[in-house]
Amino acid sequence: MKGNKIKESEYFKWGLAFFCALSAGIIVYFLFSKVGIIWAFIAKLFRILLPIFIGIVFAYILNPFTKYLEAHASRWMVGQLFNDNKEHKKFKKVFAIILTYLIVLLMILFVIIFVVPNLLESIQLMITNVPSYVNSVYQWLKEMFKNSPEITASLESINDNIMEYLKNIIVPSMDTIANSIATGITGVVTGIIDVFIGLIASIYLLADKDNFVNGANRVLKALMPNKVYDTTLTTLKYTDKIFGGFLIARIIDSLIIAVISFVIFAIFGIPYSLLFAVITGVTNIIPYFGPIIGAVPCAIILFIINPGKCLTYIIITFLIQQFDGNYLGPKLIGDKTGIKSFWVLFSILLFGGLFGFAGMLFGVPIFAVIYSVIKNAIDKKLKKQKKN
Repeated sequence: MKGNKIKESEYFKWGLAFFCALSAGIIVYFLFSKVGIIWAFIAKLFRILLPIFIGIVFAYILNPFTKYLEAHASRWMVGQLFNDNKEHKKFKKVFAIILTYLIVLLMILFVIIFVVPNLLESIQLMITNVPSYVNSVYQWLKEMFKNSPEITASLESINDNIMEYLKNIIVPSMDTIANSIATGITGVVTGIIDVFIGLIASIYLLADKDNFVNGANRVLKALMPNKVYDTTLTTLKYTDKIFGGFLIARIIDSLIIAVISFVIFAIFGIPYSLLFAVITGVTNIIPYFGPIIGAVPCAIILFIINPGKCLTYIIITFLIQQFDGNYLGPKLIGDKTGIKSFWVLFSILLFGGLFGFAGMLFGVPIFAVIYSVIKNAIDKKLKKQKKN
């Protein structure tokens, strides 16, 4: 009884509140004073677990393809050997995963053997020919202003400075080249190892995804009240729908556009067709601004090299983007995000300004999720107000 009286007294409550506040202050001070060490630890932990994060990304991207193969191709092929019953569902799943990774492996080998060498050759050739391209522009401008000696003299001076600058860039010292090569090789080897481990981790994640999902679901249910759990689960499902639908559809769309661009560029004799097609495909992932970001530098380069081909490139790119915007894009992507065009534009500008290319890529689905959460909260609040 005496203990209960002490606990119920005002002095005890104030003392407990003071103690909690003091403890919280000490913890906050400690965190701020050790923020450098904490961030260094987080960065080190992230670097160690990077292959796992890569594996999660691979598993998430490949999951729809695995599910499709499990439902269609594996059902037909495995069905020739076994009866379609629960007993063989596991085998079908394994078969679908193996088939998915065989396709991925073939795609990687194709890129390494055929795409990468040609891409590097195009980049090297372009860099090597930069002085001749600059000289062509100089001769063109010189001819245009041949009746203006002052402008011609200025152009000559500018041309000499540019040539000297390019000479220092394109023909650097051997020590710099050696250091760059060594650093590049180390980075590439490290990246390949991380990706390889990530691919292995993604196989385990896909094979055991149901257990991982159920485990995460149990943890959330144990830690959250029922209403919060239901809201969180709905938000996570919507997030999965947005990211899984929008991003994967845009990646597929961009791959198709890159292939179409390369074929048409090659047919019409556009210089550096593969390089320009890759730039077109990569930037096409970004809604609205992507095609412009990819087309402008390519058009400028082509204008310097061959003005006639530049006009051809602009016309081809315009027609391809019309095909993508009016037919291919709607077929693959549709209205995956559920937000208006203004908010798509807003999210690209906002997240692109904050986080660069990654922000422009992920900004739309992230904003769509935030928009949905806020909209649902407002709708619930308005419903409560109507009831009252």
